[in-house]
Amino acid sequence: MSNPMELFSPFLATTYNIPEEDDRLKTYLVDRFSSFADVINDKKIGVYSQAAENLNGNKVFYDTTRTTRNGYQTLARINPFPNAGILVLTLTSDPQFPIQDVNPEFVITDMWGTANKPCSSTGAGDGDYFSFMPQGDTRIRFSMSDIQITITTTVDLSAYNGFIFIEYLRNGS
Repeated sequence: MSNPMELFSPFLATTYNIPEEDDRLKTYLVDRFSSFADVINDKKIGVYSQAAENLNGNKVFYDTTRTTRNGYQTLARINPFPNAGILVLTLTSDPQFPIQDVNPEFVITDMWGTANKPCSSTGAGDGDYFSFMPQGDTRIRFSMSDIQITITTTVDLSAYNGFIFIEYLRNGS
């Protein structure tokens, strides 16, 4: 089967040579169904990669049904978050702004983040995990333009690490 991070075409092979012998047929079918599930699940659910865009399996039609727009997704890994201040991700920063080619047809469909401070080795109960949207959580906010993400915190989050996930559309065919 193909690598799920590759483009969708061809999604599945169009022909298969199925063995006629019963003992080979059962093994063949188990292998094929397993391979199909791996490829279909990965392509539908999608693969998030740091500083790389991947198709997420979504197709979107708007304005006209003659244009198919493909969905993509990527993430920015933030480790650690800023200490009660501002962190700016650009094309040359570390961590890096995760999208390299923003053009006029580019449309954001969803953005959210996660932050976590795992529990310490001395005991459970001191871990903290939360998710946040661009606006809404008082601990952290972020905004995005076509060349940068600006993360603003009001408390010390330097012990935290996490992600900002971005789902978007590109121009279609």
